[in-house]
Amino acid sequence: MKLDIICVGKLKEKFTREWIEEYLKRLTKYCRIDVSEIKESTEAREGEELLKRVRDDDFVVVLDAHGKQFTSEQFANLLKEKTLERHVVFIVGGHTGLAMPVIKRANTILSFGEMTFTHQIARLLLLEQVYRAFTIIKGEPYHK
Repeated sequence: MKLDIICVGKLKEKFTREWIEEYLKRLTKYCRIDVSEIKESTEAREGEELLKRVRDDDFVVVLDAHGKQFTSEQFANLLKEKTLERHVVFIVGGHTGLAMPVIKRANTILSFGEMTFTHQIARLLLLEQVYRAFTIIKGEPYHK
């Protein structure tokens, strides 16, 4: 199984990069996960670039503060269900948010709450929750 995460902007802080690399390493046990970055630009240009990287049959999950909040178990169930039938792509926007065409393309809009996070922290939270989801699916003790 393969997952893609497409992010606007690059990682800047060393500590964030180290934690993200740790979760990417842990995830190799469960899936192949590719993280790609696009250059920060105008919201419209970012949106165009993001949509170029998404196929018509992909299941697209965008991170947005106005999206649905899931428990970790609900997120695990969504991931389990969708990865069986389709390729899953997560999109993490930059500091200006996501263009409306990207949000409209989403099959699911995921929120980590009403607080605002940097795109770097949002990426880290997403990877941790994907890892947690796989441990829930496999019945492993990380989640406890």
